[in-house]
Amino acid sequence: MLDALDFSLAGETLRLHADRALSWPARRRLLVADVHLGKDDAFRAAGIALPAGGTRHDLDRLAALLAATGAQELWVLGDLLHGARPDARWRDDWLRFRAQHAQLHIALVEGNHDRSAARADLGIALHPGQVIDGPFVFRHAPEPPEPPAAAGGEPRLAVCGHVHPVVRVPGLRGRFPAFVRVDGQLVLPAFSAFTGGWLVERAQARYGCLGGHLLDMGPAG
Repeated sequence: MLDALDFSLAGETLRLHADRALSWPARRRLLVADVHLGKDDAFRAAGIALPAGGTRHDLDRLAALLAATGAQELWVLGDLLHGARPDARWRDDWLRFRAQHAQLHIALVEGNHDRSAARADLGIALHPGQVIDGPFVFRHAPEPPEPPAAAGGEPRLAVCGHVHPVVRVPGLRGRFPAFVRVDGQLVLPAFSAFTGGWLVERAQARYGCLGGHLLDMGPAG
């Protein structure tokens, strides 16, 4: 098994990363979905005891992926934030990460948890709806299949997140984040290590993320 894998999609070469990310080398762009900064803070504020450090751990993973890919852009496909608490501990971790990557262009395609992003002063570009770039539509949540890009053209392929797909692997305990190809859409696994998941049939999953390795699950629609 590999920790990264190149594949062709809509005429472009993309790269899957076992640490739940996608890169587009031609754009020097790293894409993730569902980072959920501050989810651990939100749970503790609600009286649910959780260890601190989840946000810092996820940002360290992002930094490692940026270094490995040489990306000049980071796109988050929704749910960068988890709630509306700009005074929570996650903010210090984020500002430190942003200062360490001051030249990095960061864009957020806003998701349902990002309602406070506009006033949170995160130092990023905000896109309230989907973004079309080349043969792709980048959005937060899966939607019905895209119409053709032009008369007689191929439909654009949507890349999204939101549903946190996970899969079971025969012979192994637990559920594993997965890249899913369904209805003309590539659905990314949640980047946050602290999330639940939507259990998909193995036939729907394309690659599972198992302890730093990608597992080929076979063809998917």
